Amino acid sequence: MKKNKDKFKQPRISKKALTVFMSLVILLSGIAEALYCAGRIEWVVALLMWVPAVSAFIASGVAMADNKDKFNPIKLFRYVGLRFCNPLYVLLGVVIPFIYIFIPYRIYWTMHPENFGYSGVAFSIVLKDLALYTVVCVLISLITALGEEIGWRGFMLPAFVQRLGDMGAIAAVSIFWCLWHFPLLIFSDYMEGTPVWYKLIAFVLCIFPVGIIAGILTFWSKSVWPAAFVHAAHNAFDQTVFDVITIGDDKKFFVSETGVFTIVCAWVIAIIMLVIYMKKKKKK
Repeated sequence: MKKNKDKFKQPRISKKALTVFMSLVILLSGIAEALYCAGRIEWVVALLMWVPAVSAFIASGVAMADNKDKFNPIKLFRYVGLRFCNPLYVLLGVVIPFIYIFIPYRIYWTMHPENFGYSGVAFSIVLKDLALYTVVCVLISLITALGEEIGWRGFMLPAFVQRLGDMGAIAAVSIFWCLWHFPLLIFSDYMEGTPVWYKLIAFVLCIFPVGIIAGILTFWSKSVWPAAFVHAAHNAFDQTVFDVITIGDDKKFFVSETGVFTIVCAWVIAIIMLVIYMKKKKKK
C-alpha cells in the first residue's frame, strides 16, 4: 500500500483548471454580489452560494481534459470531493459549530438575561423546544452551504494542497473565503450592528478558524460532506436559531460572526484540531 496516499483520491488539478475556477468565482460572484447589494433580493444570495460549485464543476471538466480522463459523472464528483465518508465526521461537522456558536450565546444570555427570548424558562425546555426546528434549519441551510463547499473544500482546497501543502492550502482557502464575503459586509446589511472597520476585522478573525476546522475535517474524511455540514450548521445555529431569540444593540460585538466570544471559541477548537492533526500526521 502506498504511503501517504492522496488524501483526496483526486487527480492532479492543472494550472489552467485552477485559473478557470478562480476567474469564474471572482467574475460570477462579483456580479451576484453587486445584484444583491443593489436590490437586497434574497434569492440572489442562494445563487451566489452556488457560484463556487458551478465554477468547480466547469474547472473540473478542464482538469479532466488536461489529464486526458474520459468524462463520466462519477469521476467528476471525485474532482469536487463528493464522495461517501464515515458518518462520524458528518456528526462532528454539526456538533463542532454548535459548541462554538452556542457557548458565546449562552454567555451573552447570562450577561444580559433581558436580551434572551426565553427569559425565565428552564434551559432544558428551551433546547427541547428548538430541537426539531434546529434540525430542519440545518438541512435547509445545507442546500446552499453545499454550493460553497463544493468550491472551497471540494475543489479549491485539494488544488492548493498540491501546490502549497496542507497548512498552506487551509490558510489560502480560508483567507479567500473571508475576502469573498467582504462586498456583502461593506455594501449590504450582512452582519449589521457594528462599524464596518470592526466588522471586517472581526469577521476574518472568526471565519478563518472555521476554515481550519472545515479543512481538517475534509482531510480526515476525504470528502466535502463534513465541511458542508460545518457550514450549514454554522449558518443555521447562528442566523436562524440563536440570533432570532436574542436581542440587544451590542450583541454583534459578543456573538455571531463578529462577536469576540465566538472568535475565542472558534480559535480554541481550531487550535485543538490542528494539534491533533499534526500529531496524527507525525505518526504516519
